[in-house]
Amino acid sequence: MADAILSAHPLRTLSQDSDLSCVLDLENPFYMTLERLEGLITAEPPGEIRAYLFGLYDMRRAAVYARGA
Repeated sequence: MADAILSAHPLRTLSQDSDLSCVLDLENPFYMTLERLEGLITAEPPGEIRAYLFGLYDMRRAAVYARGA
C-alpha cells in the first residue's frame, strides 16, 4: 500500500539537487511560515509539484483559520 502511495506522490519527480529539494531537506513545510510557503510556490514552475505546494498552503491556511489565530 505504501509503495502505491509513494509512487503517486508529486514529490517523487523532484530532482535531488533542485533548490526546492534542498529547502525541503532543511525545512518542514508544515511548520514554515505561510509567507515562506508562498515564496516557494511562486518560485516553482506550474505543474504537479506547484499544485502540491498550493494544497499544503490551503491546508495550512485552513488550520490557521480554524484555530482563530
